[in-house]
Amino acid sequence: MAMETPSTKRTYAVVFLVLAASGIGFLCYKILAPFLAAIAWAIILAVAFQTPLAWLERKMPKRRGLAAALLTLAVALIVLLPGILFTAVLVSQSIDVATAASSKLATLHVRNVSDLVALPKVASIVDRLQTTLGLSPDDVQKLVAGFVAKASALAAAVSSALVLGVFDALLTFVMVIFLLFFFFKDGRAMARALFELLPTDDPGRRQISGSLQSMLAAIFRGSLLCSLAQGLTGAIGWAIAGLPSPAVAGAAMAIFSLLPVGGTALVWLPGAVYLWADGHHGSAAFLVVWGVVVASFLADNVLRPLLIRGVEELSTLVVLLGVFGGLAAFGLLGIFIGPVALVLATTLIQVMRRAAAGTESAATG
Repeated sequence: MAMETPSTKRTYAVVFLVLAASGIGFLCYKILAPFLAAIAWAIILAVAFQTPLAWLERKMPKRRGLAAALLTLAVALIVLLPGILFTAVLVSQSIDVATAASSKLATLHVRNVSDLVALPKVASIVDRLQTTLGLSPDDVQKLVAGFVAKASALAAAVSSALVLGVFDALLTFVMVIFLLFFFFKDGRAMARALFELLPTDDPGRRQISGSLQSMLAAIFRGSLLCSLAQGLTGAIGWAIAGLPSPAVAGAAMAIFSLLPVGGTALVWLPGAVYLWADGHHGSAAFLVVWGVVVASFLADNVLRPLLIRGVEELSTLVVLLGVFGGLAAFGLLGIFIGPVALVLATTLIQVMRRAAAGTESAATG
């Protein structure tokens, strides 16, 4: 029977550890997959609020748990209260619009599709359709009825999806706040244990940790300031165009600007369509140009990279590629993941170059 050599034992141990780590890592991923977004947001918020956390810990050095709880409550109120107020105002405005539309239809005695088609403005559109397409009145009425039915079905589907989205967002918010307390309380120890696994020296670990922390804080502040700027400029354009409730529209643009698709256009584009349909073609064109150039292009492509780069000495190319590549790959979280990944890669390269230089100096010496 052949004796096991130390090399064989070492190989077996390495293979066993790799396989065990892979299997356990896969299981952990499957378990934590539903909470990955909440974990990512909690980490981002924990890093972004390190300065007030350090201030609280200095004020109560022996009560870190209380400091973490107070800061978690403050963050929850900062995020939750504006959301509740905005939702209340938006619901109120929607109810007012629906009430006004119902009153207008009741005044015009519109009870069904036939009454709608009989309205003078609608009738003129129907006449043009009949002349252009050669349709009979019955055909036009069937088309309108089909359109109304499909629009109602679409509205019902959108409403159910919106309810599910709000419910999912509420659950994510609760999970983020729950995790945030533990990251405030024990986050430094968790990060220290994680960075100790990196195969580099202490200066390299500190460099990577500092780069990640400052980058996450810079992106958080830059994104927040950019969304506020988009909401402010959007509200100004909305008011100049002559539309009502510019404050509500600006708040909506600030929130929607954080979405990876649509952004502020989800607000100003319907406003422009309304102005055009109401005969204010100049105001509609102005709102479109203002929304595309000022509220969207300049903010997303000029202001956001400048705000992120202004805190950390980074290459503009790294910031641009990180922000837009991250958005394309990961959605809203990509604003943070993209630049952080590129900064981490560049920092690791610097650490490896320094280690290689040190090894070469030791060899030549």
